[in-house]
Amino acid sequence: MDGDLLMAFMRIIHLSDLHFGTEEAAVTAALRQVIQSAGPDLVAVSGDFTQRGITPEFRAAQAFLGSLGVPVLSVPGNHDIPRYNLWQRFTNPYKKYRQHIHQELCPVLERGGVVVAGLNTARRALPHWNWANGAISADQLDYLADVYAKSSARYRVCVFHHPIHEAAETPIDTVVFGARRAQEALRKLKVDVVLTGHVHHASITTLGDDGHKTIYLSASTALSSRLRGQNNGFNMVEICDGELAVQVFTRGPGGFDVMESHTLRM
Repeated sequence: MDGDLLMAFMRIIHLSDLHFGTEEAAVTAALRQVIQSAGPDLVAVSGDFTQRGITPEFRAAQAFLGSLGVPVLSVPGNHDIPRYNLWQRFTNPYKKYRQHIHQELCPVLERGGVVVAGLNTARRALPHWNWANGAISADQLDYLADVYAKSSARYRVCVFHHPIHEAAETPIDTVVFGARRAQEALRKLKVDVVLTGHVHHASITTLGDDGHKTIYLSASTALSSRLRGQNNGFNMVEICDGELAVQVFTRGPGGFDVMESHTLRM
């Protein structure tokens, strides 16, 4: 391994489920302040910027992201597809997301010896009664393989909205079509870290074998007042020379503070 790879480093703030439309101004201000103080290399947002997928909510999300002053990599969530405008949901479901958040639904960023790739798991409709669930297609996994094949980065990170793993103590059940195939693909691609949301519950899960292990990080809702057993929170992730340091931030009376710290080998 050469010197550049040994010095690989990236600090990522992992946000999820902002749900603008249900946020409180004081929580938003506190979140902005702690992110700016942390000085991350990247803010990764694993979907659900809005509550109902309407223009004012997208504009609020856009203004918040712009105020952070750091690069942002994001993917849509199921709430970012129009909820009530069925015509747009089926004909152009990501129109507002592309207008206000990012043109790319599966973006890629590489720096500091780390390559981060996003996959869009939200769908306009699914063969299931609950369209809030997700899916990962074979074409998306082929795309991901191509991204990593073209990168010389030492560490591989993937971001998507719906968890494909069984996270501990999750408050809701989630179905992701293609989840088992995706898990196997991520193992073969030697993805180091997967960042997800959707369940509004922070957790750390390691899957794999002696050949390779992938660390799955789920995040709580960063801003929404619609909580599911955890306060608002986010994760700060540092990748450095074979180690993953994770700090789980939770909102308390004085703002966001570190509630858990973990160091894992990759």
